[in-house]
Amino acid sequence: MPPLADRLAKRTLELVNIPSESRHESEIAAYVADALDWRPTWRSGETLWYDAGVGTRPLIVLAGHLDTVPSQQNVPGRLSDDAVVGLGASDMKGGLAVMIEIARAWADLRTTPEHDLAFLFFPREELPASESALPEFFDSVQRVHEAALAILLEPTDVTIQAGCLGNLNALFHFHGVSGHSARPWTAENAIEKALEGLRPIAAIEPRPVELGGLKFTEVVSLTQIQGGIASNVIPDRVTANVNFRYAPDRSPSSAEAYLRSLMPSGATYEEAGDSPPARVVTDSPLVQRLRATSDLALEPKQAWTNVADFTSRGIDAVNFGPGATRYAHRRDEQVEIAALERCFVSLWDFLTGSV
Repeated sequence: MPPLADRLAKRTLELVNIPSESRHESEIAAYVADALDWRPTWRSGETLWYDAGVGTRPLIVLAGHLDTVPSQQNVPGRLSDDAVVGLGASDMKGGLAVMIEIARAWADLRTTPEHDLAFLFFPREELPASESALPEFFDSVQRVHEAALAILLEPTDVTIQAGCLGNLNALFHFHGVSGHSARPWTAENAIEKALEGLRPIAAIEPRPVELGGLKFTEVVSLTQIQGGIASNVIPDRVTANVNFRYAPDRSPSSAEAYLRSLMPSGATYEEAGDSPPARVVTDSPLVQRLRATSDLALEPKQAWTNVADFTSRGIDAVNFGPGATRYAHRRDEQVEIAALERCFVSLWDFLTGSV
C-alpha cells in the first residue's frame, strides 16, 4: 500500500476503534487534540476549533463531526484488502482521518499557500438539532464568519454535494372514542381514522426540484405510528410521525404550511422538529476550483447535513468526503482506502494551489 494510503487507513481504523456514540465523544476529542499536537484556538467541551491561518488571506474551513450512531456489534473495526470496516468508517471517521492528516501536514506550510485554513471538530451531529453544539460555536467564534468556503467531510463518495434538503417532522394525532372490542359500534376507532387519513399522504409522489443545475427530490414519508391500549380495547388515539424532506426552494414556514395542508379533517398537528435546508452553492469560484482538482462530480445532497448551519449564516459550504453514502449507518459500514487517498489528494491540491 502506498505510504499515504497506509497512513490514512491506519488513522481511520484508530478512530473507528474509539467508541464515540453521540453524547460520548470525550475520548475521541482527546485523541484529536493529541494527534494535532497544537492547542486549539477555541474549545468548548468536545468542540475543537483550530485556526491555522495568518488572518490576511481567504479562509477555508474543513469541518467534521466526532460522533456515530449506536453500535451494531461493529466495533472494533478491521482492515480488509481495500477498505476500513467498522462503526463510523463512512460517516464520518474516514473524513476525520483526512482532516487530521491534512492538519498535521499543514503545519509546515501554513505561511506559504494562498489560503488560510481552519479545522472544526464537533460532537452530537447524529442527534436532533436541539442538541447541536454549533450554535454556541457560531456565537463564540467570529472568525468563522469570515470563511470564504466551508467543506464538510460528510460521506459523498468523493463527489461534491451542494445544498441539502430540509428535514421537518410533525405528529398527526387522530382522535376517537375508546370502547370494548366486543361492541365496536359503541366506540370510534382511532386506528381506522388514521388508516383512512394517512392513505393519501402515503400516496404523495416525490417532487423533483432543480436548483443551481442540480435536481433535488422532495419527499413526504410516514416514519412512525403509535396507538392502542389493549387487545380488547378500541383505541381513542393514534399518532403518526410525518417526515418532510423539503427542497431548498421552500422556506421553513412554507414547508410547515404545506405539511399542515396535508392534515386530515379531525386530526391535530404537533411540530416535532425542523432543520432548514442549505443554500445551493454551485457557482462559487472556490467550488469550481475544488472540482478541477480531480474532475469531481457535482451532485445535490439528498439528505440534511450541517452545511445548512453554515449557509444559513451567509457562509458558502459544500459536502465533500471519502465515505460511501450506501454504507453509512449500516452494520457493515466501511470506507474504501482508495477513496481516503483520493479525497486527501483533491483537498491538498485545492488548498495548496496545485490546480
